[in-house]
Amino acid sequence: MKIAVYGASGHVGRFAVEELRRRDIPTVLVGRDAGRLRAAAERAGVPDPEIRVAGSHDHDALVAAFTGVDAVVSSLPDYTGNGEGVVRAAIAAGAHYVDVAGEQLFVRKIYDEYGDAAAAAGVTLVPAVTEAGVFADLLAHVAAERLGGADEIVLSHVASGAGSRGSMLTVFNNLDTFLSGGLSYADGEFHSGPTARRAEFELPDGETVTVSKFPQPGVVSIPRHTKTGAVEGVLATAILDVVKDVSEADLAAAPETPDVPAAYRMVVDTYRDGRRLRGIGSGPDTYLNSGQMSVDVAVRLASGEGRTGARATAELFEPAAFLDGLAKYGMTWTLTG
Repeated sequence: MKIAVYGASGHVGRFAVEELRRRDIPTVLVGRDAGRLRAAAERAGVPDPEIRVAGSHDHDALVAAFTGVDAVVSSLPDYTGNGEGVVRAAIAAGAHYVDVAGEQLFVRKIYDEYGDAAAAAGVTLVPAVTEAGVFADLLAHVAAERLGGADEIVLSHVASGAGSRGSMLTVFNNLDTFLSGGLSYADGEFHSGPTARRAEFELPDGETVTVSKFPQPGVVSIPRHTKTGAVEGVLATAILDVVKDVSEADLAAAPETPDVPAAYRMVVDTYRDGRRLRGIGSGPDTYLNSGQMSVDVAVRLASGEGRTGARATAELFEPAAFLDGLAKYGMTWTLTG
């Protein structure tokens, strides 16, 4: 087995490389800067690293970089602007593909526009393998099964700690989508528009806050496997009021590597006939856990698990078992109500 990490010198990419090193899996480090890739390999303790240089829009170089690997982990800032070339190249090279995208519209595009090509090539594409994407997808599935269905599912991400420069770049380049609320799902269709179905949301500590609609990637994955009347992401309006003022100066000042871990809780409320089941997935660091999970999924695909095409995690793996397996990364989940 051999796995390539595109963007291996980035914040999440280096965690993916470290996880592959811990598992003693041969790794190809891919990116634009050979010097930064060598430094990333050295930090991870990778002996005699295999380094291949390719820009995210250079199809031939990307295909050459991915040729001979079983799976590709794509770790990028701004998938909307930079991500599709890596997807196309992975398919062309006959490699499975996993990413840590948080951009809802990019994730939907993978499902809608690349699934058939992946199936024809005999490979699997799994976008949004992040703490937000995975916990939303799997907790919603488990909760809906326990309730015998779902009338409505509401997703919200609660984080602490500092964000990386890559995260800020993603926000900056996709600000219009974030502020417009992105997509929600209702009555069998996706809908745009900024108004949330619910004006308030109860945080895990019991505080109730005013919320706005927010484009969580789980909104486009959950309806693929769970029958529900509605799915929507929300975020505290006070946070969005700060986000809307992000500037190029803020981007330049943001740390490439945050000084403190970005601990989080992903909250998934599933409603059925007046009853609510609240799922909470938590972990020590958004970036570390995303890198670890992306490797976990890539290894599973390279080992023959799952089905070809573009798939959500709940379409590939038994949800509760997968959630339980995250304990090795310090990640926990609960379902109460």
